Amino acid sequence: MRKFVLAFAFCMFVGAAMAQGNDVNSRDLRGKVVYEDDEVVFRQIDDHTWIGNGHRLYNESLYLVEGDKSAVLLDAGVRIPELDKIVAKITSKPVTLMLTHGHGDHVGGAGPFAEVWVAPADEQMFSGNIRGYKGEIKHLTDGQVIDLGGRKLEVMFTPGHTQGSVTFFDKANHYGFSGDAFGSTNLLVFTYLSNVVSSATKVEKYMKENDIRYLFPGHYSGDNLESPQRVTDIKNMCQEVLDGKRQPIKSDGNNGGNDLMVEDKGVRITFSSRNGIK
Repeated sequence: MRKFVLAFAFCMFVGAAMAQGNDVNSRDLRGKVVYEDDEVVFRQIDDHTWIGNGHRLYNESLYLVEGDKSAVLLDAGVRIPELDKIVAKITSKPVTLMLTHGHGDHVGGAGPFAEVWVAPADEQMFSGNIRGYKGEIKHLTDGQVIDLGGRKLEVMFTPGHTQGSVTFFDKANHYGFSGDAFGSTNLLVFTYLSNVVSSATKVEKYMKENDIRYLFPGHYSGDNLESPQRVTDIKNMCQEVLDGKRQPIKSDGNNGGNDLMVEDKGVRITFSSRNGIK
């Protein structure tokens, strides 16, 4: 199962670098390097936030978010041995692993963590990709507030890419972390377009009401932040397909088995005819 997920995940993002955000400042927000080895490089984003980019699958991204009392690690890359020890070199706070979703390119380093938090809908996927995980699996809840001490993250379920996709928001700092919910310019929908429309509608409203300026994606390469406009464009494109106003074309075959696609406004959305246009 894990080999299969990683195989199609490689295909997922081979085309992602072709498209760039249509309205996002392309300035790379990744700062100085604070740790680097053969599998991952961690860079500073701000005083208490770091991004790790793995080297195996189009900059698979993990984010270390620190408060006064504790920290969370969002996602775990493809293969990063002793990831717990790596993040302990960056923060002295206790670290809890939480997942944006269960795909193999986001959970590979989970093994050494005593517990992992995931949306219930993706628990089986996580377990299939990390066979023999010995820690405790806990469930994220929609609307959950994670208090790190002087810093809070809010959880929003954003299904579409997977049934259990999650976005984490940091209102105080006006940004969030969306995993693959909006695709890093190449959104693969393994559920239904209607799920994406529903999720994007919620996120669009939340970003506007809380002045969220961008979302850090699951495959951040320095120029593909998810902007409010990107979220709106994805919502509109999917709704137009559902309404018959936009016709999908056959995909190029490098999309995890998805055979249909639409492409516009700097983003590609692929989905499967097996699921129907719904």
